[in-house]
Amino acid sequence: MAIKDIVTDPGLKAALETSAQAREQAVALLDFVSKQPATSAPSEDFQIQVSKQQKLLLTYLAQLRGLHRDAHMAARETKAVTAEARQEVDKLHLQLQNLYYEQRHLQGEIAACESFE
Repeated sequence: MAIKDIVTDPGLKAALETSAQAREQAVALLDFVSKQPATSAPSEDFQIQVSKQQKLLLTYLAQLRGLHRDAHMAARETKAVTAEARQEVDKLHLQLQNLYYEQRHLQGEIAACESFE
């Protein structure tokens, strides 16, 4: 099963796509630089091309950081909502336990009263 089939959140899908684009751009930049002979000084045209590709890569990385920040904040918000709901459930469960305790206590009192001569 591919990761694109597993992830359904639009924000996370955008992050995956941007990550893939950044990776492709990084590989393309490395390939471009590795084709330049190491013995000769880089030409001005080569330096301009490298600069353009670096700027494109940095753009993808900036987008990826923003998407990561958004995903992180959404996860924090979801955790806060979940914690609030869990607190409510815990409170209700404690009330239920208190009622069970009170019921057992009253049943014991009733049984003691019924057995009294």
